Amino acid sequence: MIFMKASFFKRVSAYVIDYIIIMIALLGITASMNIGSDITDDINELTNEYRNGEITIEEYTEKVLPLNYELTKRKLPANIATVVVFIGYYVIFAYFNKGQTLGKKICKIKVVNIDGNKPSIWNMLIRSLFIYGIITSLYSVISINFLNMKDFNYSVSVVSVVESMILIICTLMMLYKKDGRGLHDIIAKTNVIGEER
Repeated sequence: MIFMKASFFKRVSAYVIDYIIIMIALLGITASMNIGSDITDDINELTNEYRNGEITIEEYTEKVLPLNYELTKRKLPANIATVVVFIGYYVIFAYFNKGQTLGKKICKIKVVNIDGNKPSIWNMLIRSLFIYGIITSLYSVISINFLNMKDFNYSVSVVSVVESMILIICTLMMLYKKDGRGLHDIIAKTNVIGEER
């Protein structure tokens, strides 16, 4: 089946609009939590000391890694809220709105399954895991409870790099493939098309 593929510009525009919406929602949810402000102050102080040449990069790293680990532990409720909001918006909201987030609606594009029909919730979940940072967030939420600082920092870095590489591959595929489908669309068996007029 042939579809009118959504332009890369429209897809990026929808992504930016959705990102702004998500960040505003998360700011509203997490602002009241005020978790780890003392640790954040310590990290900012260390950063200033490094910038001013008072400590070396090795000293900075040695001191900041334990602080980041502790901050991640304290921010567990905020990180869980982030995962819930991302899945709620990009999967559930989009599913009930026929493959459209607010950004996609504004840009007049939508996600469809490979046959051109409304995507299943499974299609939306698989697709979203790969492009919205949900995998790294989920991994962080789960692994912070089981791994020591060194293993946690290393493994989250690896997962984050892999996820970034997948995002780059998806972007290049959307730009250069004739059908505009990224790796996330191929795996999830979806396509992003322009709305019918």
